[in-house]
Amino acid sequence: MKLFKCGIIGFIILNYISFGCTKAPSQFAAIPSQSLSTIDRELFKRAVLHQSKGQIDSAILLWSKFLKRNPNSFTARNNLGLLYYAKDEIVQAIYYSEQGLKLRPDEIQLKKNLVRALKVQSAIFEENREFDEAIMNLRRVIQLSSAGEQEALERQVESLEDFIFEQVRRSSSMEQYQEFLKKYPHSLGNSDEARLWIKNKVQTEKINNQDALFSSSQSDPKTELK
Repeated sequence: MKLFKCGIIGFIILNYISFGCTKAPSQFAAIPSQSLSTIDRELFKRAVLHQSKGQIDSAILLWSKFLKRNPNSFTARNNLGLLYYAKDEIVQAIYYSEQGLKLRPDEIQLKKNLVRALKVQSAIFEENREFDEAIMNLRRVIQLSSAGEQEALERQVESLEDFIFEQVRRSSSMEQYQEFLKKYPHSLGNSDEARLWIKNKVQTEKINNQDALFSSSQSDPKTELK
């Protein structure tokens, strides 16, 4: 079901790529820059052609070749991100989208593409119970999202932190509590509870050690003779 859903999304994105070449030249340039060499212009045109026909693997190969020859190409990175997303290869999609964003930090559509890929990966992490990774992705999404969207995302992160902390509670392990605090020092409610648990645990162990030492000294014959 998950793969089918991602495939449908990929089909939509791929169509967006092909139509975007004519509708949004700032995002999906269909005409190569005249500053490119003849070989690079031809490579660019072939990549766009395969992309517009939905030939994902061929388009990826051509854009990859173009990117090697033109490492600062935003168009190549952007389109590779979309093509890998269409192919359900989310890790690669995120990588190229992040690289594209470094070149053009204010590209709104690219941010949306990256957010979409990060959300898909976060859902996969959550399904696989890799909650730390899911939270990391969601925090990146928060950085890229508008103020109006951030509140809902923050609640999602808090919900995952609550789930993780519930597992820590069940473990009653000093190591688990300390690890949680290291990863989530500002988790709403949970971090304070973890600090209090650790404090009480340390005090209890200290009292128990003192009691044990006292009992040992009381039962030691040498101590009694003195």
